[in-house]
Amino acid sequence: MSAQIVDVLANGTVCLGPEVVCDGFASGYPYRVQTHIHDDHMRGFDTSKGLQDLLMSHETYDLLVAELNADLEYRDNLHPIHRGAEHTLKSGSKLFLLPSNHMLGSCQVMLTKPDGLKIGYSGDFGWPLDQVIKVDELVVDSTYGGPNSVRNYTQEEAEECLLSTVCERLPHGSVHIRAYRGTIERVLQVLYGSVNVPILASTRLIREVGVYQKYGFAIGELYTLDSDVGRSAIKERSYIRLYSKGDGFGNELIEGTTITCSAFMVDSNRPRKAYSERAYSVALSNHADFDGTLAYIESTGARRVITNNTQNHGWELAIAINNHLSGVHAQPSTNNLGPRWG
Repeated sequence: MSAQIVDVLANGTVCLGPEVVCDGFASGYPYRVQTHIHDDHMRGFDTSKGLQDLLMSHETYDLLVAELNADLEYRDNLHPIHRGAEHTLKSGSKLFLLPSNHMLGSCQVMLTKPDGLKIGYSGDFGWPLDQVIKVDELVVDSTYGGPNSVRNYTQEEAEECLLSTVCERLPHGSVHIRAYRGTIERVLQVLYGSVNVPILASTRLIREVGVYQKYGFAIGELYTLDSDVGRSAIKERSYIRLYSKGDGFGNELIEGTTITCSAFMVDSNRPRKAYSERAYSVALSNHADFDGTLAYIESTGARRVITNNTQNHGWELAIAINNHLSGVHAQPSTNNLGPRWG
């Protein structure tokens, strides 16, 4: 299969042959796979709703419905499918999704063509993974694809660091935690049963957390700011406030401590960075680092790899793959404006 058919377009759309795209819209493709609900993977979703069949995990579907996208439940072109089970397309190709350890519902994608060729897309993924797609050709996420993007600590250590920082700062006032969707629910699991102050969140986030609870996540009760519990906790300055998508943080924190949960700009040897006694970053990340990315690619068995060059490290990762993985040929995506078959 030519490099022009398996590719990533300039708008971030991942093309897996002439009939399936992932996480973006491109004209002429009958199917779109939605690997997860982060905004940078939702481009063109409203256009896709009108022109394509959309396939996704049941968990991703429920999270989308929880966004109050009112028409989704009534559309017959949205197809929630089970991860770990094959779904046959009209062409005879078979679609297979596996969890990617990134957030609830997130998927690796494998498309088996009628001639037996297996094409894959990692989606955003964490490492290690219990199950990895086995493919001939692979499009891989490059978020932490640079050789300098190595974390010399485990995510378990990062979680312990987060909990200890929260417990250290709560006696001094409120604690405000910011994180991406998926990561913020990890924060809740880390805190569950270990703090004795109310946890406050927006109505939107509480609705999203309800989907996680539906799928078996043990997460304690959250309260809105204007609830009786919330108003009392704010008055006493004894609470944890969570911020995620759509939750404005404000321009000034009058009291309390801020913790941002992200691996971006955190030391590669320590999971916590202190800006002051009231401001910290903790490297809680749902993305594989550079070493994890190489390990993932090797586990897929792919002989040909396209790195997502619409992200920061597409070129660096392609070079590293060619230097480190024997028998694997990698190249960055073309970032064309659209598919070119000629």
